[in-house]
Amino acid sequence: MPVLGINLWNWEKGLGPQCSGLPARVKEMGFTAIELPMTTPEPDADFLAEVRETGLTVTLCASLPKGMDLSSFDRAEREAARAYLEQTLRTGEKVGATLLCGALYTGGGKCHWLSEEDRKREWDLAVNGVRALAGTARDCGMQLALEPLNHFRTSVCNTSGQVLQMVRDIGEDNVGLHYDTFHACLEELDLCDSLRRALASGKLYHVHAVANNRGTPGQGILPWEEIFGILRVGGYEGCITMETFAYGALDSSYHRVFGTPDEQARTGISYLKQFF
Repeated sequence: MPVLGINLWNWEKGLGPQCSGLPARVKEMGFTAIELPMTTPEPDADFLAEVRETGLTVTLCASLPKGMDLSSFDRAEREAARAYLEQTLRTGEKVGATLLCGALYTGGGKCHWLSEEDRKREWDLAVNGVRALAGTARDCGMQLALEPLNHFRTSVCNTSGQVLQMVRDIGEDNVGLHYDTFHACLEELDLCDSLRRALASGKLYHVHAVANNRGTPGQGILPWEEIFGILRVGGYEGCITMETFAYGALDSSYHRVFGTPDEQARTGISYLKQFF
């Protein structure tokens, strides 16, 4: 049975004192997992204690701004990303997190057209960077789940197939795919077929269930019943996590098309529990 989670971006722009009380609220709403948006690699110790006290499954979602990029040709940017990701993993170990997800191989909204030679160089930097990170993750008892992003965000990996190739090239058993339905509905030729292929690979480690308009599961134009049917038939047992955003946060709407964060969370968990 999958674990049903929500990212705290649903309520706040990032981790800080304003997040106090949210872990208990997540549990009260019926979620069995909580995802921390790692806008800082070292959150307050009291907050981490709150997270641990809930007993929820914990996952971490990377936040790599401009200047942090494992695939950058700039050594300083690669080192900045490595330092941030390693510290994030150490935080994950402290809080008992199972997984670090996101586009760990890139950063800063990098989109560019490269020669074949430079594209291979960028790819190899990403592969080698994540492979080195996998050792730290293993020491911390965590998996790494690489997320393909839409082409407005990155030119490195846009589809689940591209990430699965990167996972094969990395060759570490604790590195897999993070499938996000929002990005997939922009990039995959056939969303449901790509999800089946992801499951068949045996490397699907994490799922973000998000509507095409960044709403909750059950909203928007995605074929939710088919998506969740594929996950059930395929025996997926990882996290299915809502990644909705509070107004003013990363991918929120500029218009108030949704309810309050609490309303969104309750709507999403109610819909997810119809299937799991």
